[in-house]
Amino acid sequence: MKGLALGFVGSLVLCLAGSAAPLCSMAPSDSAAADAHLTFAYRYYDDASTAVIDANSGRLAADYRLASDSPHFGLSVAASAEFALAGFVPAAWLGRAGGAARLYPWEGGLVFLSAGLEGAAASGPGRPGLDARIGVGLGRIADVTAAAKAVRLHRALVELGAVPRGLADDIVATVAEMIEREDEYASTRDLLADIEAVVEFGAGVPLDARAVMTMEEVVCASRKERSCGYAIALGVGYEILDPFDGIQDAVYAATADGAFVSGPDDELVVHVSFSGPFDALDENSLLGAATYTLDFGRGGTLAASYTLLRVQPAAQTARTTHEASLGLAFDLGIGSLGLQVSATRRSGEPGWSIDLSMSASLEIL
Repeated sequence: MKGLALGFVGSLVLCLAGSAAPLCSMAPSDSAAADAHLTFAYRYYDDASTAVIDANSGRLAADYRLASDSPHFGLSVAASAEFALAGFVPAAWLGRAGGAARLYPWEGGLVFLSAGLEGAAASGPGRPGLDARIGVGLGRIADVTAAAKAVRLHRALVELGAVPRGLADDIVATVAEMIEREDEYASTRDLLADIEAVVEFGAGVPLDARAVMTMEEVVCASRKERSCGYAIALGVGYEILDPFDGIQDAVYAATADGAFVSGPDDELVVHVSFSGPFDALDENSLLGAATYTLDFGRGGTLAASYTLLRVQPAAQTARTTHEASLGLAFDLGIGSLGLQVSATRRSGEPGWSIDLSMSASLEIL
């Protein structure tokens, strides 16, 4: 258990150390971002020459994330669930949900007071666990989606040759602020006109029609949420649901959240939670989750995730569940192609259960 916990903490520290990117420096003082995904894969095949159904299984996964930040208040909510299906009936599953509100006593500071809920559950023996927690912590997590669009726009204009010498960082930051305030504009046309004026001023040259079209394409593209920052909290809590099949009790709790980007096209989101009663080394629960997304080429997306839930009852063998998935999706213009592999392993099983699915579509009209 110590090795697993150290591995998660080590990964978080390495990501934090490498997260100092210009994108993070453009985080607004007030931000809010929400993101949700749903994936489904199923295969059914019944060969008439055999006495049984040859294939009848699939996988369903869903996740939701909300993050907001302001000088005095922050909010983080995350929930995810993954189901292995057999005959459209869940045969195994793993879910987690949590949320925390953060109050910053000093405007713009990093120290906060927190209150929230944390819960997780998995198929098999045992029951769901749910804690109510309060504590103190350090850090902030901000939405940098608008900044990511501004960096994409800058990159596109440089590649196009419209701004051969590039734009100064303060000009890119100004564009990011304008995109962040897009709701304040009467129309998208007004927003694009102001951005065009700022870019032309920063570049010292007028934009041609092709550059203006590129700018409109990038600014009006669908939002790909990006966050940046960290929040680490220590505190105490109370078990609303005891995962050890015992009585509700007070617990010690520690959580670490991080969202890291190296550029506008990728994001790593990490969450680690550890809790237990007074004798936390003998009885505890550990939850770790990480999700990485990368946009590459034209229309290509890589998504990878891993979740670990480990429940250690007092004087008993720990129950552990692993879920991992890797998916590739390609927008081919005339259609799309997707490939996903998922792996699951629970305590007592001899190895990993592997599920592989592929999908393809072709646009006819």
